[in-house]
Amino acid sequence: MKKKESMYGISKFVAPEFIFGTDSIGYVKRYLKNFSLTSPIVVTDSGLLKAGWANIIFKQLEEINIKYCVFKDITENPKDYEVEEIAKVIRGCNCDSIIAVGGGSVIDAAKAAGIMCTNPGSIRDYEGIDKIVHPMPPIICIPTTCGSSADVSQFAIITNTDEKYKMAIVSKSLIPDISIIDPKTLTTLPKELLIATSLDALTHAVESYVSLGSSPITDMFALKAIKLIFETLPKAARDPKNINYLEDLILASLVAGLAFSNASLGMVHAIAHSIGGYKNIRHGTCNAILLDSIIDFNYAYAAYRYDKISESLGYDLKNLKEEDRKKLLIEDIIDLKNKIGFNITLKDLQLKEGEIDIISRHAVNDPCMLTNPVMPTLEEVKEFIERNI
Repeated sequence: MKKKESMYGISKFVAPEFIFGTDSIGYVKRYLKNFSLTSPIVVTDSGLLKAGWANIIFKQLEEINIKYCVFKDITENPKDYEVEEIAKVIRGCNCDSIIAVGGGSVIDAAKAAGIMCTNPGSIRDYEGIDKIVHPMPPIICIPTTCGSSADVSQFAIITNTDEKYKMAIVSKSLIPDISIIDPKTLTTLPKELLIATSLDALTHAVESYVSLGSSPITDMFALKAIKLIFETLPKAARDPKNINYLEDLILASLVAGLAFSNASLGMVHAIAHSIGGYKNIRHGTCNAILLDSIIDFNYAYAAYRYDKISESLGYDLKNLKEEDRKKLLIEDIIDLKNKIGFNITLKDLQLKEGEIDIISRHAVNDPCMLTNPVMPTLEEVKEFIERNI
């Protein structure tokens, strides 16, 4: 009798411990005690200080008589030199741990600084996959946006300021020790950031679902995130302080992050990293600009997977030709962007011919491209960008 083949291959899934829920930000001091930490650095930015979320952390530390250092000079799209500056402060203050309070820029910078505390050389030496040798200090993350998922992922994205592109650093070492996910932190998020980061989470979910590294485990998280964002984002765009909508969006960010951290991403992120680093444009904005046009590029190589996304959104694809099925999903994403007032296109970035060459070269070498449904050539990436500007 012929042996039945398994429906599922072997899958591995890694995730940090996390606490999810309104007012969970109050658990920071408990975890400092649990980890026996005595000298943290709080990494944040000036906006979070003004919003008051970092001050909540400071108060908790003072309540348990813990001395701490602060680094707040992080810009959007964190830079390699900022990482080195944080690491200097950590070493100078003899910090034994890192508390990151902020969005993806803050958390990525904090994680990268953790590498430099215990590993030699420059942060540029760690671009790529699994290059971190020595263990990093414990990291506690409090995300304040609903898109980056840096608080649960194996990724840190840092701008190489000399060559003007974003380096992707990928390692299990970068998974934080605990993520404390409090939807209330989104109540001070400007509406345009709420939209951009939510579209970032949508891109994480779509790309991880069609990724060559996907698994049945990552699939369920990705599809959940896609459905939540399609259902909730238009409502949240109209009522951005509604805590119920914010809970759904930060939950979508969490499950999309668990998906992409384990399945990786694709061509959208590869090009977005390159454009964002070169033009210093917000990451979620770059992803949202590219998502529908790259589905058009990829569809023939992953039609079944893209169709499953459409079916999860409630569409009946029976008797539809492949071109019509592709058009349905692309138009649905464009319609979502229209509903929330996102109308930026690749043309608006005004890329010049020389810039397209540089951006394309970095994109094909980005680790995210390795799990795209098809590996495009340098010429195909250039042609794709030129066709859409």
